Amino acid sequence: MNAKRSSLPRRLAALFAALAVWAIALSPAQAQARTVVRVGYYENEVFEEGAREGAVKTGYAYEYYQKISEYTGWKYEYVYGSFSDVYRMLLDGEIDLLAGLAWREDRQGIVGYPQLPMGQESYNLVRHEGAEDITSDPASLSGRRIGVLESAMADVLKRYLSGNDVEAQIVIYPDLQYLFADFDSGLLDVMAAEGDGAYSRDHAQVVCAFGESEYYLCVSSGRDDLLEALNDAQALLAAEEPNYIHTLRAKYYSYSVAARAFSQAEREWMEGHDAIRVGYLMNYMPYSDADGSGRATGIVADLVPDILSALGVEEIGVTYQGFENYDDMVDALARDEIDTAFPVGGGLYYSEESGFHQSTPVVSASTELIYRMGYADTNVFAVNENNRMQYYYVRTNYPEAEIRLYPSIGDCLFAVLSGQADCTTLNGLRANDILKNSRYKGLSLRQSSRRDDRCFGVEIGNEGLLKLINRGLNVLGTDYAQSISYRYTGDLYRYGIWDMIRDNMAVFGTAILLVAGLIILFLLHDARRTHKEVKEKEAARQTLENTNRELAKSQQALSQALDAAEKASQAKTAFLNNMSHDIRTPMNAIVGFTALAQAHIDNREQALEDLDKISVSSQHLLSLINDVLDMSRIESGKMAIHPSGANL
Repeated sequence: MNAKRSSLPRRLAALFAALAVWAIALSPAQAQARTVVRVGYYENEVFEEGAREGAVKTGYAYEYYQKISEYTGWKYEYVYGSFSDVYRMLLDGEIDLLAGLAWREDRQGIVGYPQLPMGQESYNLVRHEGAEDITSDPASLSGRRIGVLESAMADVLKRYLSGNDVEAQIVIYPDLQYLFADFDSGLLDVMAAEGDGAYSRDHAQVVCAFGESEYYLCVSSGRDDLLEALNDAQALLAAEEPNYIHTLRAKYYSYSVAARAFSQAEREWMEGHDAIRVGYLMNYMPYSDADGSGRATGIVADLVPDILSALGVEEIGVTYQGFENYDDMVDALARDEIDTAFPVGGGLYYSEESGFHQSTPVVSASTELIYRMGYADTNVFAVNENNRMQYYYVRTNYPEAEIRLYPSIGDCLFAVLSGQADCTTLNGLRANDILKNSRYKGLSLRQSSRRDDRCFGVEIGNEGLLKLINRGLNVLGTDYAQSISYRYTGDLYRYGIWDMIRDNMAVFGTAILLVAGLIILFLLHDARRTHKEVKEKEAARQTLENTNRELAKSQQALSQALDAAEKASQAKTAFLNNMSHDIRTPMNAIVGFTALAQAHIDNREQALEDLDKISVSSQHLLSLINDVLDMSRIESGKMAIHPSGANL
């Protein structure tokens, strides 16, 4: 962690070595062999954490170890101790690897340096919050107690103080935890810290940087086999993943002391403001727009509060003001109606001309050239007159092209479709989703090699806010905005029912024919069923009519039977009436003549005459009774006719 050395020849050599190693495939035996490598592991915030048995290990160096192992197949055995302890072990050959050593001339020959560094860092002087008498002026360090870790950084600090004729008391610590403890307790006025360390010092302020250096993953002297394998692995890593180191730094060092210790300018701005007034460009999703209620939406609505939260200054509020036109937003920034504008872009020259600085890019996206299918020319550009960023981009990168202004990006796209312009541009985060709209189906896109940043704009001279925004963006990381943009890209296109039908006409046509065929089959089936039902109903009607006729005949027969029965009943009644009279006459005669016979019992002749009359009347009565019995037998069907002779 000390002064740089010239590494270009070594890097070129490493690149050639990488190409050579790349061409050699490992044999199965080599692939299976795993070399056990002893690693010195010391506690260092962010860089190496978990320096004890059973602890979860994290950090920049730890992840770098694992990446190297992907290329070498090494299996690690961790040896714990303070930095001074493990450094001594490296010199004595008790460990094989140690991360984080800066190159020093006096170390050559006693440790093995690989050809490529594992990272680069700056060295910062850090003061306590409120110690405003310690400034970036080296003279303000005179007489101060400055703590520094026993490392190459101590030598850099000594050279810095000596070069500026500063007399200060330097206290060297063997371990970071003692250094941090004494600084936090106030025993030290200033702490020399790696720019990538001390992320938990919330009440510290960076004074200035006093040096920088590359640092290495060093190998114990005598382990040339490990050093050769490390060189090959680093060369392959640089060739296959050239952005790996940058990504690793962004992952771990966004919370460094430089990220968390506010500068004097930042603190002054925060003390003078209780809210950030954010101006944003409307109709520019996923970056910014207003929702149906007029509230800010898009990346800007999440980004600013998350910046303040990440920096631990949630007490500062956020207000938003939307602008239909980019120039109006920039003018509002110049009139101090807003504190920052988002998004701005188009290049630093135009930002300077407009009187504002651009922040660290929120998104650095490619710009897409949009043109008609089969026709890719760049002579005439359609440009949205409300988006000056597009105008600046075209003017900078295609200075010979003719620019035609249109009131919206939709009009620009239709101008390209209709042939009024050769092409237009769309920001990379917007292009694919906008072109999903079916009305732009005749357009194609081609990625431009020239990228266009989208940043916050802060008026020139507003140093505190610009640093605050840059610090927050650094803490959130470079992938933050792209990772949340998906929440808002859906608003860039509308896909309705008619779009779906138009895009799937063959499917819908087939479906319609199938439905029509099914309907026809259903109607035919229904017609056959209806015809059958009509026939069944006609047959039922005929059956009912026949039944009714039979019923009528039955009713007529019944009526006739009832009439006959009625007549028979009447005949019986008449017969009985007549018969009662006929029976009464002989009966009266029998009774009368019997009485006379009793009266003339002494007159034999008279009595016999009376008895003869009684006998005649009895015979007459018996004949009547037999007639009644014969009638009864005839009605009951029990009358039997026996032929016999009759005296005519």
